[in-house]
Amino acid sequence: MLTVIDHLMWGTPDLKAGMTEIERLFGFAPSPGGSHAGRGTRNALLGLADGHYLEIIAPDPAQALAGTFGAALADLNQPGLVTWALASKGLSRVAKKLEKAGVHTRGPMRMQRTTPAGEHLDWELLFATSHPYGPLCPFFIDWHQSVHPSRDLPVSGTLEGLGIESPHATALAALLGALDLPVAVKQAREPALRATFETAHGRVVLESTAATLGMRFV
Repeated sequence: MLTVIDHLMWGTPDLKAGMTEIERLFGFAPSPGGSHAGRGTRNALLGLADGHYLEIIAPDPAQALAGTFGAALADLNQPGLVTWALASKGLSRVAKKLEKAGVHTRGPMRMQRTTPAGEHLDWELLFATSHPYGPLCPFFIDWHQSVHPSRDLPVSGTLEGLGIESPHATALAALLGALDLPVAVKQAREPALRATFETAHGRVVLESTAATLGMRFV
């Protein structure tokens, strides 16, 4: 397959509070991740089955936030799903597929962070631009030679479903299908992103908010 689901991004204005809420829902404490230099963000990770994970992302108070993604997170009045990521070992092929579908791209962009254990992670990101789907359209990640962040995380549950609603459902579904990812997209007046998880404590549902879907991640 050209792409597979890598992780979901859940934004919160405060990392500690966000970690507490996710632990309450899943029954597992997220693991501290690290800071993203220049992005104004830091994260924590929650392991899921099948190599997926949930990224809890928040402002990093140790960085200058003005003009960064961290500043946008700091303005949230409640947490919510921000977007989702697809993993690929060929970001150039993904870019060609997107361009063929009339969607321009930005990247690949080199990223890195150091884990609390001192392990260096190095990856690249590709973003789809010039489309009307907002964060409903995923971004793309290639971990290269880095160990995948889910490897050492305890499994807290299983991603059972990803629900997407959009006023542009047909076009978005076609775009995802072109990326070898036949995800159902429901026609709706307002956009929405919803993830359903099965855990030892029962079903957990995380949803987007109007604020998170209005954020600019790129």
